Amino acid sequence: MKNRQHTWTKRVAIISLMAVTLPMVTNVAQASSTAALAPHKGAYGYFQDTYKQNVEGNTTVQNNPVVGEMSEFSKYWSNGQTLNAPLLKENIDKAAKVTQTRSYAETERSYLTDWRDLRYNLIDGLGPYSSAFIKNADAKTDYMSMPTTPDPVNTPWSKTQWASPTSKLGPMVKLMNTTSYQPFTATGVVKHVVKYLRPYRQSSEVKVVPALAKVMAAAPADDYDFPSGHTTAGFETGMTLAYLVPERYQQLLTRSSEIGYDRVLAGRHTPLATMGGRMVGTAMAAAALNDPANQALMTEAYSNAHSSALLQSSDATAQDQFGDYQKNRADWRYRMTYGFNQIGDTHQAVRVPKGAEVLLATRLPYLTDTQRRDVLFTTGMPSGYPVMDDAEGWGRLDLFSAANGYGQFNDTVKVNMDAKKGQFAAKDNWRNDIGGKGSLVKSGTGLLQLSGKNTFSGGTTVKGGTLQLTSNTAAGQGKVTVQGGTLQLTNQKVTVKGTYQQTKRGQLKLAKDTKVTINKSAKLAGTLRLTGGKWKNGTSLLTYKHHAGKFTHVKGLPKGLHVVYTKHAVRLAK
Repeated sequence: MKNRQHTWTKRVAIISLMAVTLPMVTNVAQASSTAALAPHKGAYGYFQDTYKQNVEGNTTVQNNPVVGEMSEFSKYWSNGQTLNAPLLKENIDKAAKVTQTRSYAETERSYLTDWRDLRYNLIDGLGPYSSAFIKNADAKTDYMSMPTTPDPVNTPWSKTQWASPTSKLGPMVKLMNTTSYQPFTATGVVKHVVKYLRPYRQSSEVKVVPALAKVMAAAPADDYDFPSGHTTAGFETGMTLAYLVPERYQQLLTRSSEIGYDRVLAGRHTPLATMGGRMVGTAMAAAALNDPANQALMTEAYSNAHSSALLQSSDATAQDQFGDYQKNRADWRYRMTYGFNQIGDTHQAVRVPKGAEVLLATRLPYLTDTQRRDVLFTTGMPSGYPVMDDAEGWGRLDLFSAANGYGQFNDTVKVNMDAKKGQFAAKDNWRNDIGGKGSLVKSGTGLLQLSGKNTFSGGTTVKGGTLQLTSNTAAGQGKVTVQGGTLQLTNQKVTVKGTYQQTKRGQLKLAKDTKVTINKSAKLAGTLRLTGGKWKNGTSLLTYKHHAGKFTHVKGLPKGLHVVYTKHAVRLAK
């Protein structure tokens, strides 16, 4: 039986290469507003167009997109020479601390991440759909628990076919096989360009998982750290699953990032290596999902995911390891930077790579490709963090935040939803704190919820469907106009800092204990609808400096009460 580590090296196509110095990266002028945003080429061109060039023999930033994407590391380590000793020491120290403080559960999880086929590992991110996937994809693994004694050196990687392409979920399995575990999706070439040692070989303070100790000690001398291949494969698979099952988008992203963290827990990789793996895996997934050769399979696999074989077979009793949104958000953000400080230029605008918008295509289906690029632009990470300032911008994509909608309105943002299409086209929640000088126009059908602490100043217009405000400042700092459709408040006191205008086609829908405070004037018409419980005499529904007009229709009035209009308020009275 072959040594397990050599099986892995074969998988990532590790090869013996001459030492190659990664050149320093010089950042050129970047876009400073959404309107000016355009993709930027790397020295290799665009990752999307050149991703299959990541193969043996291509070892320069000009002919290998992965080498180019990872070239920021040359600022800290190049041709065997340490160029930033404090950062590299911090990198090892962080790895050591993680291994010294891991729990038993983390130890076992990192062991299973090490041995299992990574496509199998991502199933956890499906939560209540996991059991249906395992059953209907005929998914299997050789490893279900961690042994009490170290594995022998010749322990094999999982040999069982992780899932069947001829199963009920065969199209999903085929797409996941297409976007990962291909010769050009591996990190072996760039690892042998960089030649950065594994953390457990740099410091005895890095405590490896005991069950892996013999295998790791016997690994070849050229088994390198940067970037992490497991993390790369985790994101390739995780982003593919997130495309197919956007209902679990952020949960699957969190699981992908956890695979990277597992590599640090095991002592296999440093934080910088997993950050690099996230970047490579994200770029590879986007490239594969943009490849014309994969479009028919993507359509089939998406339909397959939303069939009775998966999303219509939810297990309500299943434990969801990623059911806590706040924890997912905190874990994701930590693993984006692992607490490293910004050491580079902190004034670079975000760059959105060519084709990156495909990663939001099913999560934000009611937006155009250009709008999805805007979302990525306005939710991107600050510049200056180690490794992350690559030429195209893959390192600074914050996809978890992007799944929460815009981070800023730089222009007029028009959202046209279609409830008949279901899923996110029918209902979505933008959780980000949205700033900027732009405005929002909601049209079509469907419901869009704003729940952040918003400061955008260009105003809010409702033309169709429902816009639901669930925080005091959800409407931003501008005027609010309800030309059609419904503006809905649910158990919140919402402040309109500008004027409020409602036409005869518009509707204001208020639940019990809600109130609209209008800092300026109000022009009223259309329908007022009260819902959700017993309304009391004297309740103020709206307050304002002054008003013109009245609601044409008031629905849901409690028996015995009517609406009165005073100089500064709309109230309920007997």
